[in-house]
Amino acid sequence: MDDLPDDADVVIVGGGVMGTSTAFFLARETDRDVLLLEKDAIAAGSTGDSSAILRHHYGDQAIYSRMAWWSHEFYRRFEAETGQPLSHAENPLVRFGVEGTPSGEYAQDGYEVLSELDVPVTRYERESLPDRYPMVADAERYDFAVSDDAAGYSDGSDAAKGFERAAREQGATVVTGTAVESIVTDENGSTVVGVDADGTRIVCSEVVIAAGPWTPRLAATVGVELPIVPTREQVLILDPPAEYAETHPSLVPTTALPGGEWYVRPDVGDGILVGTHHTGEAVDPDEYDATPDESTILELVDRLGDLIPELRDAGIQGRYCGVYSNTPDHDFIIDAVGPTGCYVACGFSGHGFKQAPAVGRIVTDLVTEGTSEFVDLEYFSLSRFEGSPEGHGAPADNV
Repeated sequence: MDDLPDDADVVIVGGGVMGTSTAFFLARETDRDVLLLEKDAIAAGSTGDSSAILRHHYGDQAIYSRMAWWSHEFYRRFEAETGQPLSHAENPLVRFGVEGTPSGEYAQDGYEVLSELDVPVTRYERESLPDRYPMVADAERYDFAVSDDAAGYSDGSDAAKGFERAAREQGATVVTGTAVESIVTDENGSTVVGVDADGTRIVCSEVVIAAGPWTPRLAATVGVELPIVPTREQVLILDPPAEYAETHPSLVPTTALPGGEWYVRPDVGDGILVGTHHTGEAVDPDEYDATPDESTILELVDRLGDLIPELRDAGIQGRYCGVYSNTPDHDFIIDAVGPTGCYVACGFSGHGFKQAPAVGRIVTDLVTEGTSEFVDLEYFSLSRFEGSPEGHGAPADNV
């Protein structure tokens, strides 16, 4: 890694996929002297534990569908854009729907949005579901299914490390093993003048805090309160029976049952990943149990067995826990906050990886222009919580 400099134009705090994406776009698109600081290693936090699902179906939230499609296209061009390789696999995501239910409306809304955006999407009716999804038990219990045909998955660590290497090639400085302790302002507290990192003052005029669940702590050093709650989510990697894998070589569609608080997708090496989603308890990101609970393991396997009975006898290849950084509405916070020159990109609520290239581009626009033609930044403003603690309101399904 690089030596720690005395100064920079902009300091980015956090070496996950959001921080490294932002470092890449700022270094490539501007002439700013960019410094990224990470207290541990690149992708050591939530990014390294991400399921890295790349989907575009967000119900009626077209803003996320547009961002996700642009980001996925960037991921597909990752090597051409950054000069770095990236793991990537295609796997359609399916939403099963029952007419007249909230989950059915969510599935249909997503179908209409993706159709309008010309993102590949197909609606399958009940009679075709058993043949289309033969591994799913009683597939005809659903009225229809919406397939996000171009969905896939990647690897969080792979992407963050690729962005980091590419950012350095574009002239950014990256220093790991260096914890930022506070943001420093002028004597009036009105303007950023630096950061303190491991006892060293680094002079800068702009700082982007993209430190996942640690972002609220740093924002608090300049008097900014962020409504983010870190939660512990649990993941298993299953080893499907050989006969099942032979019969269903695609293993499983990426999916979550309507109203379900868990999801499933194939994993590299012929495994199957199944995890909880917004069911975890609030935790300290520095101190939490990284091993899934036995009760949760039994529940995940049992509920997956209800969906796909042939997987009841699957073995367990691996298990781990990760941390979500949740806002009340599960929508992101991308905004200029507190003193002039301070920005945050946080609160990705378990669905940020798929949006990371777009976030890097948006933050670059925010820092350089104060706005973005790419997206309506008001949607991601911190001020949305001033009128209502719930922000945009109850979140929809955000796997």
